[in-house]
Amino acid sequence: MILPGLDGTGLLLAEFAQVLSTFFQVQVITYPTDEPLSYDELLGHVRARLPAGPFLLIGESFSGPLALRLAAEHLTRVRGVILGASFARLDLPLKSVLSSLSGLLAWVPAACAPMWLLDGVLSNGHATASGRALLKQALQTVAPVVWAGRVRQALEVDLLAQGVRVRQPLLYLRASHDRLMPANAAGLVASISGNARIESIAGPHFIFQAEPQACTKAIVAFHEACVAMAAPR
Repeated sequence: MILPGLDGTGLLLAEFAQVLSTFFQVQVITYPTDEPLSYDELLGHVRARLPAGPFLLIGESFSGPLALRLAAEHLTRVRGVILGASFARLDLPLKSVLSSLSGLLAWVPAACAPMWLLDGVLSNGHATASGRALLKQALQTVAPVVWAGRVRQALEVDLLAQGVRVRQPLLYLRASHDRLMPANAAGLVASISGNARIESIAGPHFIFQAEPQACTKAIVAFHEACVAMAAPR
């Protein structure tokens, strides 16, 4: 089960999901594009779409807090958690100011953002033509008020303060050239887990888009380790 990044459309995860489907049955849960749901409301949205049986849960960027909270809720169904360039809390300079300013996004269509800027921050200037086209489509699909709400949610969430604990095996895929995540993001995630492994993959914040093969290889190895740990001795 894959929970997408800030756009919530799943459009940007198509190639990664295809590569991953060689090894697993894959489902991407998408979010409403015109309704500014809080993390609590998105949790209910995702919860209603989870399979009845056991599964691995992957959270991309914005969806990391959702994946971690779901894992804490479903100790037996969620067999392992994978986060890609994500967080449990964002320790950013002037975070309160940024949160206040996020409301301005409700009045400015995200599609107006310069593609060169987004490419530089998210893909380190190495996005493909198809990647840029998908990003533009996602920007045009999601309502401005939704972008604003999700940015504010990401800036304000703090799973450490909420006391969330994850007991399942956890794999954090850290993008070594991430220009968006704070340097301590992986460590904060590990601090709420009793069984976390951090693996660096050379690439930008859009690590699933830039390095789908490397990410899949790490996830397959993680799954094999989870199966081995669960096997009776």
